[in-house]
Amino acid sequence: MESLYHYTSINKLGLILSSKKIRFTRLDHVNDPNEGRTSDFGTMNRYILVSCWTKHKEENLALWNMYTEKMRGVRIELPMPIFQNYSNEETNDSLVPEDQLYNKNKGYLIYDATNSPTDITYTDDHDKLNPNIRTNKGLDVKNLGIYKKKIWLIENETRFIIRIVPFNENETEDSFSRALENKTAPPIDHYDIDINVESLKKMKIRIGPKIHPGDLEIIKALIDKYNPYALVEESVLTGEIK
Repeated sequence: MESLYHYTSINKLGLILSSKKIRFTRLDHVNDPNEGRTSDFGTMNRYILVSCWTKHKEENLALWNMYTEKMRGVRIELPMPIFQNYSNEETNDSLVPEDQLYNKNKGYLIYDATNSPTDITYTDDHDKLNPNIRTNKGLDVKNLGIYKKKIWLIENETRFIIRIVPFNENETEDSFSRALENKTAPPIDHYDIDINVESLKKMKIRIGPKIHPGDLEIIKALIDKYNPYALVEESVLTGEIK
């Protein structure tokens, strides 16, 4: 069974274990400021939320450095499917139940939440990094959030994507398009998705290569309290880095 890997801090590990959820974050809050740009419509990064992983089992020193504080964090391994599938009128492969796609109180609509990861394509092709999205039928955003510049190739990223827009059912049928045209920001900057129960039970947590004894005790305490099924592994890089 294929697994995906996520490098993160001990603090975020605690949030993941206690909530049993993975947080999807808007592209305007991630570390690549160029994501979500278009050639004809400015930036669309506020309408795309992502959860970022890698398929590569071999430990990545760059990811330890980038996403764990002083390489004292963890790498979470979860087998697929990480999230449960839900069905709606459009698909049977959704991250979000149909009755949660539209949130009337907060005023947003999730219109794409496919429960399958997308491998990032690394390119310096301007047209792919900054596509034209206007079509005769409106705005086509399917190619946003799947390309990054080659300078990010070290990440070997695969990601889950949720696309969202402000929406008010009491307005006209053009509310969806008008929100995009006016570049109205969605009312939320993240969305939390439940981890599949069976995947959670098979979680593996690899500790950072520069972990401190106190850090390890915190990790073990979190596991004992929130997910006693999880296995703890030592980094293969322990003792290899000053």
